[in-house]
Amino acid sequence: MTVDGGPFSEVSVDQQPEGLRAVYLVETRDSEEARQIAKLFGDLQNRVQVLQLSMGKLVSYVVQMCDADSSLLDEIALMLKGHYSFVVTQRSFDEIIYRIVTELCADTSSKLLPVPQCSICGRTEPFPSVVVNLFDEDGQVRLSRSYCASCAASATATSNKEFVRTLLASDKKRIRGIERAQLTRQRSCKQPIRFKISR
Repeated sequence: MTVDGGPFSEVSVDQQPEGLRAVYLVETRDSEEARQIAKLFGDLQNRVQVLQLSMGKLVSYVVQMCDADSSLLDEIALMLKGHYSFVVTQRSFDEIIYRIVTELCADTSSKLLPVPQCSICGRTEPFPSVVVNLFDEDGQVRLSRSYCASCAASATATSNKEFVRTLLASDKKRIRGIERAQLTRQRSCKQPIRFKISR
């Protein structure tokens, strides 16, 4: 299977559960405050998924947790509001809050950091529902594609093999040959699910 002339020998599909999300925006006074906030979110990574959205004067993060108990998200907001003068929080992630982050970055000369986008619909998606990686003969990831929950749910299929075929066939990258490639499941009880690609 090729894309832009590159051969692939293996494909993996990693499905992640959706969870509760929250966005935290903090205007910092100096680099020390930014370091303190970075440490806070770094320490949380063993309990929640964390992605930094911006750095500089405006520091912002989005977190996702699979636990139904949202008290930790409230604790983060209270702690930030107790220590910093300008804090904005939202208990979800959508295009509106991301636009606010983008505009505040421009206003404060802060740096907006890369965030994954769905490879089908283009929606900004900090924690993709599905990530598909394509590997070369040396086992190196040559192409990584991310898919939002909505596009993943639209990829109706009767098996994991057909699921990955449907996603890649719908991808904006126009990955050629997926419909004809032979996919053989690699034996493993671990995630992500891997398939050997043969032509």
